Amino acid sequence: MRKLKLSFLAMLCGWIAWNIVCWVGMLTEVPFDEIRIQDAMKVLYLGAATGVVILAAWLVIFLPVDLLIPDHSKLRRPWPASIFGFLAGSSVMVIIWGSAFLRDGSTTNGSELFTWQAFFLLSSPGVTGMVAAYMRSRDREPMLN
Repeated sequence: MRKLKLSFLAMLCGWIAWNIVCWVGMLTEVPFDEIRIQDAMKVLYLGAATGVVILAAWLVIFLPVDLLIPDHSKLRRPWPASIFGFLAGSSVMVIIWGSAFLRDGSTTNGSELFTWQAFFLLSSPGVTGMVAAYMRSRDREPMLN
């Protein structure tokens, strides 16, 4: 029960970090004086909708991994946990983005394919995984950190 609570709280922190990344992404794409209420509502809606995805990711990926790795493992240290959390989160988006790219193909050239908003969107699952894994690694016994 303790690991269940701690991993849920860690994933909640990761989801909050994801929302911060999305807000930063929105602010880099649209000048601050041109932000409309619809833009802000879109980001809020996206944050709420991703809460469902984050909950599923917690149940299917994060919680089982948390239950399988012992608290005294070297993978529970903050640096390895953060790196593996970032890689795990990023791999999900790379697989989704890559499969859509291979299936549909690209109709744009390389400069139109990259935007800062896309960068923040693509990196946000990695940030979620990194923050969640880091937060969970900090819940170990103090002498193990």
